[in-house]
Amino acid sequence: MDDVTKILDTSQDLFRKYGIRSVTMNDIARNLGISKKTLYLHIENKRDLVSKMMKRHIQEDQQMCLAIQQDAVNALDELIKVSLYVQDQVKDINPALLFDLQKYHRPVWEMLDKFHRNDIAIMVEDNLRRGVKEGLYRKDLHVALISKLYVGLMPIVSDVGLFPTDKFPTHILHKEFVKYHICGIVSEKGRALLSNLLDSLDPGHEIH
Repeated sequence: MDDVTKILDTSQDLFRKYGIRSVTMNDIARNLGISKKTLYLHIENKRDLVSKMMKRHIQEDQQMCLAIQQDAVNALDELIKVSLYVQDQVKDINPALLFDLQKYHRPVWEMLDKFHRNDIAIMVEDNLRRGVKEGLYRKDLHVALISKLYVGLMPIVSDVGLFPTDKFPTHILHKEFVKYHICGIVSEKGRALLSNLLDSLDPGHEIH
């Protein structure tokens, strides 16, 4: 593992746990067991660190979603597996992380938003077309519209003012959002497969 990867891994863990603003470069250096001077040999500043971390996160999401898409036996299988992956990603995130991105790291937040609006929207649209073709989703789906609705709802689901995490834990909220989406798009054929697939969205489920 190279030095930059170690820095990004450690920073990501700290940011997920405490948010971005409350974690200093001193905190990161201390957790890495290096001096801040050594840290700055690899990272220009905190903004550069957050940007590098987000770029890596987006690349990992793209690779994982592509692998799931290629491996899935059908559209529903793909949707559930992607949802489990996302659920695993968000379950331990401190809500302060998203707030800090929006308020203090706007270019990085816009990078993430662009990824959702473009890449995720395309992935959702591809999944919808696949499901319709397989007969698992309703034939009358307005694919382009539904994909945009799905992506458009994501920021709302991330709004901790509307969904405070003490009442709506992130992984529970995500599970219900996915169930809401699935139940609105499946055909009768797809509905017959749903019970076992939706059981896998239980928060205690482990991804293998």
